[in-house]
Amino acid sequence: MTSPKSRHGALYPLRAVDRVCDVLEALATRPDGVTLSVLSLQVHLPKSSTFRYLAALEMRGIVTRFDDDVTYRLAPGVVGSGRSHTERLDRLVLAAKPLMHRMASSGSVICLLAALDGAYIRFLWVDGSGTPDRRTPIVGEQEQLHTTAVGKAIAAQLSDDAVLAALETAGMATPTPQSLSAPTALLRELHRVRGEGFALSAHERYPDVRTVAVPVGGETMALGIAGLAEVLTAERVSTSVRQLRRAAVVLARELRE
Repeated sequence: MTSPKSRHGALYPLRAVDRVCDVLEALATRPDGVTLSVLSLQVHLPKSSTFRYLAALEMRGIVTRFDDDVTYRLAPGVVGSGRSHTERLDRLVLAAKPLMHRMASSGSVICLLAALDGAYIRFLWVDGSGTPDRRTPIVGEQEQLHTTAVGKAIAAQLSDDAVLAALETAGMATPTPQSLSAPTALLRELHRVRGEGFALSAHERYPDVRTVAVPVGGETMALGIAGLAEVLTAERVSTSVRQLRRAAVVLARELRE
């Protein structure tokens, strides 16, 4: 059986179709509207490409634009309210909780689940034992991409252009002397993360904290473990990576169902 051809003999542009679907799905998760800059980050496309897809959808009445000229949403009556996406996230967090609790209970560490949220990451769930600590993230809190292992594991799933666009929006704060301070340094680090399959952050968000994280396939998410450097030692990192990878496989399977 021959491959389907367009009028000009080329393969149908399935990649473009996928990108349009990505834009529509992203808009469905933002029923109150989303700006062009944030949407382009969410779908991992340059702003110019995202604008062209939005313009085509707007001409067909599928997308409407706000008066500010930069915010878009699905037109009234278009199927897709974003509820299914929210339900998927809720189901994912529910599946993650016992896995994260088991890892956090292994001793004086916290377990983190985070997802991309525009130019930042957002913590979906945090599980830790012991006395509350000001360094422990709060569920719903945002953080920059470059200062934590979960942020790097999420950024590693983006194109370099999307990472640079996020940094342009969010900046690169340097809370410690070890924090990455230049986009080129982060891109080099992300190339290592993509090759090795896990991310590390040592003393980059807080001077006495080390974190390790792995990506969760199916969504731009990451699962991580954080602890004091004296507890989450360099020797313990490899064991933590194995635990995280096993849990990430379970969560990725949950996302596919």
